[in-house]
Parts: sequence; C-alpha cells; structure tokens
Amino acid sequence: SPLFANISPSTDNWIGIGMGRGGFNLNLVISKKYARAEIYINRGEMEENKKAFDALYALKNEIEKEFGGKLIWERMEDNVTSRVKYQLDGVDVSNEDDWPKMNEFLIDTAERMHRAFKDPIRKLKV
Repeated sequence: SPLFANISPSTDNWIGIGMGRGGFNLNLVISKKYARAEIYINRGEMEENKKAFDALYALKNEIEKEFGGKLIWERMEDNVTSRVKYQLDGVDVSNEDDWPKMNEFLIDTAERMHRAFKDPIRKLKV
C-alpha cells in the first residue's frame, strides 16, 4: 500500500503512520495469533485520550459505514491509550503459508481504516 511505502522495516512486530494529527496513528500489527490494523490513540494523557476516543465513538456509525464493516472499539479504561481495531485471527507470522492472507488483509484494512478515520480525526474538537 502506498500508505506505508516510506516506512523502513524494523525488528518490531508493528509499523505505523500518523493520521495527520498528533497522537493518532494507524498501526499494522502481526503476531503468532493474528494480524491487526488499529487506530491507536496516545496524546500523552489518559483524559485526553479518552476524550478523543469518545469523540470518535460518537461518530461510530458513520465511520463503520465508510469502513464497510464493524470495528472493535476499545476504550481501555485502565490504560493511558485507547484504540479501534479490525483483526484477522488464526494466522501466524511464523507460518509462511499465512503471509499472503495476512498481507492482503493488512493492505485492504489499512486503506479502508485510513479512508474512514482521516476526516473524523482531522475534524475533532478535542
């Protein structure tokens, strides 16, 4: 995906890009159990993150309509951060046979999440 074309590889199990506003990232994560795309909210302070999450959650129906499916909204009450994710379970990064399925999922999901969240994040009043 062109979204991640300028990201250098690392030894981490994730890569991320900014969403045009500080504290909002689109991350792609892989593991031995899943592949996931997520909007990760970390503006530095718990209260700020929860306000931002709540403001996006108020737009849940429109965001999910633009995305084209149901997302998992995790306010994560006891954490500083919050996130919204879409996940493919039952895949394993150490199994090369799963790589095509994981890549296809992550490319498609990243583009859809970027499209669905770009404007709502930019327009947030928090």
